[in-house]
Amino acid sequence: MSISKKMNQIGTVFSVFIILTGAILWLTGNLHFGPAQEMVSGRPHNKDADEHGYEITELPESNNISALENLTCEHKIRTIDCDNCRFELGVIKLQPSVANALIETAIVQNVERIETLKLTGQVQLDKTRVVDVVPVGGGQVERVAKLLGQQVTEGEVLAFIHSADLGQAKAQFLEVQAKLELATSTFEREKELYEKKVSSKADYLSSLNELKAAQAYYAAAERRLSLFGLDAEQVEAIKDEKDNGHFAELVLRAPQAGTIIAQNISAGALVDTTKSLYTIADLSIVWVWCDLYEKDLSLFHEWTSTGQTVLAKVRVKSFADSVFEGVVDLVDSQVDEQTRTIKVRVQVKNEERKLKSGMFAEAEITMPLEGNITAVPSTAILSDGGKTFVFQHWKDDLWVRRDVRIGKHQGHFVEILKGVPEGTTVVARGAFMLKGDILREKMGAGCAD
Repeated sequence: MSISKKMNQIGTVFSVFIILTGAILWLTGNLHFGPAQEMVSGRPHNKDADEHGYEITELPESNNISALENLTCEHKIRTIDCDNCRFELGVIKLQPSVANALIETAIVQNVERIETLKLTGQVQLDKTRVVDVVPVGGGQVERVAKLLGQQVTEGEVLAFIHSADLGQAKAQFLEVQAKLELATSTFEREKELYEKKVSSKADYLSSLNELKAAQAYYAAAERRLSLFGLDAEQVEAIKDEKDNGHFAELVLRAPQAGTIIAQNISAGALVDTTKSLYTIADLSIVWVWCDLYEKDLSLFHEWTSTGQTVLAKVRVKSFADSVFEGVVDLVDSQVDEQTRTIKVRVQVKNEERKLKSGMFAEAEITMPLEGNITAVPSTAILSDGGKTFVFQHWKDDLWVRRDVRIGKHQGHFVEILKGVPEGTTVVARGAFMLKGDILREKMGAGCAD
């Protein structure tokens, strides 16, 4: 075979290969003829693909949302009126009755800038509201009136103790009381005789000194009885107790209202003045000691140094739906060398007694900053194909997807840097259903490309 014939055969095969390759590319949509941009109603109509691989239309800027009304689809009607093509513009048609039942709306608003710190910590008792009950006299426990876990009021009887110390104090009181009565009687007699010039001045002054001494001993004995918890009325009744079996009975009373969180007493036990028999705590307020990282101290110090009240919201896993309000009342002066954190104390109301000492807790501390931001509820923000967007109410029963650029999260709000203006109505809850409707439409009907 000649060389020319071989070259013709090779050229024929190559031509067929080129034709077949072009046909395959054209059929699969990878080979286009004409402008790269699709023309919709005489205007460039750019498209991109979302995370699911479906083509989405690049929408006009927010301030040009009315331009959507001028776009037409291949069905020769406005795209927003086409049930098959509306999804390409990210437009959803939702009847008011359905919208009221399925979604909640919010207004894009101007809110105060804040900084939120989330700290971890542990619940502890407020030590200023905890008291140990120690007997002022030793003896043997006769009867226990209150037990662990019970609520007590201030002055309520906790236990009865047969105390030799109290008996001795009462006996001493009766002795000095008798001496005072004698000294008083002697002084009055000497005073009368001295005034009648029957007795000498020396005798008068001697009786006066004895009276003052007796009064001092009496006051000391009375004071000692008060340390045992006896009031003036009970002191007066001591004489009548000598024969009723209660002369040496020490009544242990609660020094404050609260809950008995520790009990170290039982009937028949011998006790002394060195051991706490009860611990009573007021659990209506507790402390949550949190760890603040050193890097956050500057912002925290800037706010607390002004003397402003710093509020905190505390949560625990045991009561996930409950938020406990608290106030930061102390910032430690030392940094932990191991964790590089500073202890922050939050005083928290615990009226329902849900918070228990030793619980792990999370505290959210919010501090206002200068200036305001444009924000929407965080539940309004959705994402698709690497883009962040919201559903904005356009008009009547139409809602439209609007791409937004977001900033910082603060609390339940997200900062909007670009995309929707202040005062716009957006879907705050239920937006995922609108997003789902668009995806379902993409997987079903639609204009053919």
